[in-house]
Order: sequence, then C-alpha cells, then structure tokens
Amino acid sequence: MTIGGFQSGFSARKVPRSEVKWEQFLICSHGCEEVIQLISHVSGEVEFELCKIEAERMGKVLLAAAKTESC
Repeated sequence: MTIGGFQSGFSARKVPRSEVKWEQFLICSHGCEEVIQLISHVSGEVEFELCKIEAERMGKVLLAAAKTESC
C-alpha cells in the first residue's frame, strides 16, 4: 500500500514483514508484522525500512527539529 511521498524524492509504502528487502538492516526489534519502506523516486529502489513504532519515533524527532528556531 503506497502511503504518500516527500518533496525530497521518496515515497512511502507499507508492506508485510515477509516482503522486507534488507532484513539485516531493518529498524525494528519489536516483531512488528508490517514495515514501512521509503522508495527513491530516482532509482525506484527501497532505500530505508522501519516499523511503525520506529517511524513514529522518527516523526517526533523530525517535528521537534523542525520547530527549533535555528536552521
């Protein structure tokens, strides 16, 4: 299931854990059954994989960074 995209050149999709491309690099120690993949618009390849829990953590960190005054 495609979720959406980013202006930076990536789209996201959710897949079953059985479809993970890079199991050895998967950011999930929770045994989650679904994984979010970030796919490059340029190559069409999976560039990053993480579970929902880690995606939520990453989202919080990115939002906090975006709200800081300095860039």
